[in-house]
Amino acid sequence: MPSTVWLVAALLGHGALGVEAVNRLHGLGIRRSWVDALTAACGAAMIGLPVVAAWQLLSAGSLGAALETYGWVAIAALVLIAVSRGLLRWDPHRDSSANRPTSVETLDLAAALGEAATGPPLVRAASRLPGNQLLRVAVEHRVIGLERLPAAWQDLRIAHLTDLHMSGRLGIDYFHALVKRVNAWEPDFVFLTGDLVEHTPQLEWVAPVFGALRPRVAGHFILGNHDEKVDCPALRRQLVAAGLVDAGTTPVRYGPPYEGLVICGDERPWFPTVASPPRGIATLTVCLAHTPDRFGSAVAAGIDLVLAGHCHGGQVCFPLVGPLLCPSRHGVRYAAGTFRRGRTVMHVGRGTGSLFPLRYGCPPELSLITLRTEQSVATA
Repeated sequence: MPSTVWLVAALLGHGALGVEAVNRLHGLGIRRSWVDALTAACGAAMIGLPVVAAWQLLSAGSLGAALETYGWVAIAALVLIAVSRGLLRWDPHRDSSANRPTSVETLDLAAALGEAATGPPLVRAASRLPGNQLLRVAVEHRVIGLERLPAAWQDLRIAHLTDLHMSGRLGIDYFHALVKRVNAWEPDFVFLTGDLVEHTPQLEWVAPVFGALRPRVAGHFILGNHDEKVDCPALRRQLVAAGLVDAGTTPVRYGPPYEGLVICGDERPWFPTVASPPRGIATLTVCLAHTPDRFGSAVAAGIDLVLAGHCHGGQVCFPLVGPLLCPSRHGVRYAAGTFRRGRTVMHVGRGTGSLFPLRYGCPPELSLITLRTEQSVATA
């Protein structure tokens, strides 16, 4: 009979394999019904296999050759996953300077809004669990240096909101509070990077919430995979009616005073059509991408700044282990933070909303980004 240590290691490895499979499955962009079915199958395997192993041990006193072989595979996988997670601390693409916010303030919306911050009683009860950061929004000010940023655009201000998941689980007052904080900062641009509306009734929130944004220049948006749950054409129309520009279908090249600034969107793999960039030389290109998996294509295209979300920072992060769940083909590598490859910089937000009412070690994030020339950041 295997030792207790071996069984525990095999069980942990089995769980790690299941989590890694689910993470990558949710980054593939396949049909939602297939994702749900395959996720359920992974869940059944994660629960069912240990039950079969326990029954085998109790009835026969051994696992049998097949289960024992799988156990060794699971242990090997656990070691490999642990090592790869550890190496992410030294990811050469992680931008160490931009990953340290210049300041962080906490919006305690539970205290500010009371019961209006949440919807159903179950969500309200979950939000009150000890340590749950669901309603404690981290307003993170950060400076990002860009190689091609014109000196005349020094200190350009960008507010980045992503993954609001307006579903009724968080009350509309929660989102009004976010917009109020964004407007108080007086950003030049506001960028929304998908997963905005989860359920059809919340389409009625689009106008009062997003229509209240007051960027100095403009606001742009793209859609994400969860936006497919509602009428996407209607959602796009309502966002445009609220004063925002659809970067997913309408890339924009600005004139003076931002001559040559291009704002474009990449909604792949869920919305496969990519609008052609506007003609003319781009002084600086900003791409809104729902998933950080688009980083490679952005680098190849010479994009200067990519803003993404989708991963929620992992939603729950454990000390030493870090994030567990991250719907990406790269696992947890791009769960959150700022990354740089060549001249291309990508910031991945943790999300300003939440569908799942638990956040531990991973508070919601409202990013207030100041753009500066790379040289000025390097010498600061």
